[in-house]
Amino acid sequence: MKHVLFIFDRVAHYHRELFKALEKQLEDDGIEVHLLSGQTSGTAVGRVGVKESVITHESKFAFREYRIGTYVFRNQTGVLEKIHEIKPDIVVDMCHVGNVTHWKIAGLKKRLGFKLVAWQCGYEYHPGKLKGFLLDRFIPRYDYHLAYHSNARDYAMSHGARADQVTVMHNTINEEKIAILPKAEARALVVGKHPEIGDRKIILFVGAVLAEKRIEVILQALDRMQRKDAVLVLVGDGEHLPVIRQLSAGRDDVVLTGSIVEGVGPYFDAAEMYVLPGTGGLGINEAMAHRLPIVSGFADGSADDLVVDGENGFRLRESTPEELAEKMARILDSPELAARMGERSREMITGKFAFREFINRIVTELTRLAR
Repeated sequence: MKHVLFIFDRVAHYHRELFKALEKQLEDDGIEVHLLSGQTSGTAVGRVGVKESVITHESKFAFREYRIGTYVFRNQTGVLEKIHEIKPDIVVDMCHVGNVTHWKIAGLKKRLGFKLVAWQCGYEYHPGKLKGFLLDRFIPRYDYHLAYHSNARDYAMSHGARADQVTVMHNTINEEKIAILPKAEARALVVGKHPEIGDRKIILFVGAVLAEKRIEVILQALDRMQRKDAVLVLVGDGEHLPVIRQLSAGRDDVVLTGSIVEGVGPYFDAAEMYVLPGTGGLGINEAMAHRLPIVSGFADGSADDLVVDGENGFRLRESTPEELAEKMARILDSPELAARMGERSREMITGKFAFREFINRIVTELTRLAR
């Protein structure tokens, strides 16, 4: 039996379905799936991993991040030893140029004879000449790239990957597992928990509350709109939440719910739209599954594939408060437009961008590489 080893800094709640599906389908093809998942400190907020194992062959490793200026450096403890123990035919890691362990894995592959595959996000928060220089020497060390989206494919190729070494997998969530409530029922649940919402229309953000999400732009857009019929409901926590809480103090048009994982669905179903002016990704997919129009900037690059301007939402080109206010107002003022865009979102996320297609693309390439 062949062995494929995934090494993820964090296995988030939305990765459960991913690895369970991969474990089953790859095992049917004679490939045993192993997973090494990082554990962060117990005080971490925002992007955190689940503590329990999600598949049969899973081990944990100590994972640390260090910020120096605008750079984030990562280290994974015990990963190289597990690679020697498992002896995989394929190793899939997250291809972080700032992770010293990933450089070591790339140096180990020839000696141990495995193929190295990038789980390629293809996004740099702080690009620059030094990082570009390193990426031009790092990316070509990978044998193959499973790219989140079209921009991730272009990113890998811009740093030396060949076209035949990249598959766009369209990273997503399992939309088939999402239960959708009628809007009236969802609103009753949400307003029951947050009566301050009243009968106002909900502008929704769900995700880790980080500086790069640019949530301040939403607040500034609300200031420009000056609408009494709309409220921002922000679901999530993270290291930037204290800043947002301070900026929202005294406002009656912002509701901060904190982190909600189980039971977040009704918030999507009760909303008029999903808004993401900064970085992010899978929140868009979940909102699409709930038939919402999307108002998004570049996100992590995925919005170029997922959000067709004027069809299932609006793309922000400048991501200014004025632009965001204008796009949100168009949706708020036209229920027919919102409904049409929401239906298009659902069509897209259950078609080309469906979870089953995502899994099939990954399985096809890993099975081919394992031969």
